[in-house]
Amino acid sequence: MRFGICVAQDKMADVAAAGFDFCELSVYELLEPADGAEFAAWAEKIRNAPAPVEAVNAFFTGGLRVTGPDVDYKLLESHIEKTMRRAGIAGIKIVVFGSGGARKLPDGYPVEKGWQDLATVARMAAEYGAIHGVTTAMEPLLKKACNFFNTVAQGSDFVDRVNHPNLQLLGDLFHMADNGESFTDLINAGDRLAHIHVATPSLPETGDGIAYDFDSFFDALRQSGYDGRITVEDNPGLLWKIEPPLTDAYRAILNFVRAKATR
Repeated sequence: MRFGICVAQDKMADVAAAGFDFCELSVYELLEPADGAEFAAWAEKIRNAPAPVEAVNAFFTGGLRVTGPDVDYKLLESHIEKTMRRAGIAGIKIVVFGSGGARKLPDGYPVEKGWQDLATVARMAAEYGAIHGVTTAMEPLLKKACNFFNTVAQGSDFVDRVNHPNLQLLGDLFHMADNGESFTDLINAGDRLAHIHVATPSLPETGDGIAYDFDSFFDALRQSGYDGRITVEDNPGLLWKIEPPLTDAYRAILNFVRAKATR
C-alpha cells in the first residue's frame, strides 16, 4: 500500500517531511495554472516532488451539473478533457469523482434518470482517462451531504453498469461510518476498488475526534484484496485547528494509519 493525505499545495513539504508517499490535491489546483510554460513548470514540480501528487479530488465544482435537466454535456466534456490531459502530464493516476453538489438530484427528478445522467458523465471521464492513463474513482457520499449515490454497494453496481476499466470505485471510512454501512461491502467490491479515503484519527497530535473503527475497515480491505493507495482526508476537521507546520501531526497520522493497514 501507498499512503497519502489530502492537502493544498502549500502543505506538500510538510507531507514529504512526515514520510507520506504522495499528496492528493484538488482538481481546481490542477486546472489553475495557465496553459503553456506555467502549467509545464507546475506539472514538473509536482511530478518530481518528494511526495508527488498521485490523486486529485473535487472533480466538478463551480456550478457544473452532472445530473438533472440543466446538464451541459459540451461544457462537461471540455472540463473532463482538460482535467484528464493535465493529470496525465502531471503523473496523476486517480481523479476522485465525489462532487455532491454537482450530482445532487433536483427535487422530483427521477432517480433512474439520475443514474443514466451520471453514467454518461462517468463513461466520458473513463474514456478520456484511458487516453491519458488516469482512472476515475467514484466516491459514494454520506446521505447527509447528498441525496444520490451514497453507498459502496451502489458504487459497485454503478461500476458494473458503466463497465469501463478506467472507471472504478472509492471506499471512504468517514462516509461509510456516517451512513452505517457494513464493511462487508468493501469485501464484495473487490477489484472494483481503485482508491481509498480514511478519516483523520483522533490522536494526541490531532486532538479529540471520532473513534473510527480502523481495524474493521482495514480487515475488510485486506479481504477485498486491495493493496493500492490510502489517502487521509480531514473530513472530521481536526487538522485545520493546528498551527503550521503540521509535520508532527502528519507523521503521527501516517504512523497510525500505516500500522492499522499493515498489522
